[in-house]
Amino acid sequence: MSAQLTRNRRWPGRVLVVLAVVLGLPSLVTVVLGTGTLFAAQSNPFTFFSSYFWTTIAPFLVALGVLGLVLAVLTILAGHRRVGGVVAVVALAGTVWSGVVTGSIVHAAADAGGSVDVFAALTPGSMDARSDARPVYEQVDGQRLHASVYRPASSGGDAPVIMYIHGGGWINGSDAELGHDRRWYADRGYLVVSVDYRLATTTHATWDEAPADVACALVWTQEHAASYGGDPDRIVLSGDSAGGNLAVNLAYSAALGTATSGCGGTVPVPDAVVTQYPVVDPQDAYDHGYPAPAFEPRTFTDDYLGGTPAQHPDRMTAISSSTYVSPKAPPTLVIEPQRDGLIPSAGVESWVAAARDAGAPVTSAPVPFANHTFDQAASGTLGNQAALTITTAYLHRIGLAP
Repeated sequence: MSAQLTRNRRWPGRVLVVLAVVLGLPSLVTVVLGTGTLFAAQSNPFTFFSSYFWTTIAPFLVALGVLGLVLAVLTILAGHRRVGGVVAVVALAGTVWSGVVTGSIVHAAADAGGSVDVFAALTPGSMDARSDARPVYEQVDGQRLHASVYRPASSGGDAPVIMYIHGGGWINGSDAELGHDRRWYADRGYLVVSVDYRLATTTHATWDEAPADVACALVWTQEHAASYGGDPDRIVLSGDSAGGNLAVNLAYSAALGTATSGCGGTVPVPDAVVTQYPVVDPQDAYDHGYPAPAFEPRTFTDDYLGGTPAQHPDRMTAISSSTYVSPKAPPTLVIEPQRDGLIPSAGVESWVAAARDAGAPVTSAPVPFANHTFDQAASGTLGNQAALTITTAYLHRIGLAP
């Protein structure tokens, strides 16, 4: 009887030990990933992927770390001091590190005028949302190029317009992707038009076609904005990654009067440009970008150019954003993850500094502990909230609020 009683008394303690160890594991992972972020993201697979998840999972790691710490203390009080002590140290380290990451991202967003609700980040959602219309803005080489249109929630016909150019290394992507973000802006009074363009393949380069397509899309957007409730005289050009390259090059060449539309018409000069992790220095990305599986900077750049940069230096010049920098450039926001290993942050930051020196009105908003596509894993994450609210704050500051 006494032996049975002893076993019954030990059982809760053993359960605490198991729970403490289980909840301590995420903190151990946090410490390991944190070690990876101390080195250049493009150094190796470990450093690259260790910085890929912070803007999505950091708040969860804080919560799990706190729970692990509480259970570790209870385990110590139950008499399992050695196990409880080890778990407590690991949980404390994981909680502190993930807390620092979370706080840094929140602080960076606030510094740039944005805001992040940490509790909302614990309930991420889908990045999908259907558009209100998806007309064909141009048909070229037998391919229909679409524009996904998201009407403003309320407008007297004068909503500012955001034309978005998707990323994907010039070889992937669609106008219909990431609909959540496009709808988010529309719900706040913007008319959003997300546009398609011809994608490169291993046998067909589009270094000259994609720019002509998005220029055509910009002409179309200005001509049709009023019919969807937008103001054709207030247009923001936006893009991510390769789409950021196309957005900057289009806006800056339009300002110089050298942009050419594939469907004719006068290419308007947008009132502003907003980009995230843009490929503004494709040579730097080619030389230093991390060779991610199935999506390697050298490969997609070669496809886009139709050969290597050494084989086509004129084409490389044509796609490099430095070619179009001038004091005439419209106001530009670059939201840049500080741990981007695919399109290295250093190259983007160097371009921003050079563009400013050349007289271009470029503003940068760094996002700490963030890698490429940091805002696209799910809606409502730290990164997603930061990118959206930093953008709207910037547009408000320069007079492009709804």
